Amino acid sequence: MAVDELELGRLQGQVKVLEERLAAADAAEEHHRAELEAARSEAADARVALKEAQVRVEEWRRRVEDLERRLADAEKARRRAEEERSAVIAALGRRARKQLSLAE
Repeated sequence: MAVDELELGRLQGQVKVLEERLAAADAAEEHHRAELEAARSEAADARVALKEAQVRVEEWRRRVEDLERRLADAEKARRRAEEERSAVIAALGRRARKQLSLAE
């Protein structure tokens, strides 16, 4: 009988240890579930932020392209104005030389 009681005590001790280990494993699993849910939430937030950033980048890209086009147009207009100015100055010079030669 004493051996059976010892064996029973030993088995009860093992059961208690196993129950404690199971409780710890359950707590760790719940902690991991909570971490996983937080990571999923952070990933979803990051995807939203990424999409918003991509929209902003595309808006800036369009603005830069527009400004580059406007700059090219302005430079073209400046060159054309300089050419017209040079042509007017040349015409005025020819007219002045002609008037001087007629005055002589």
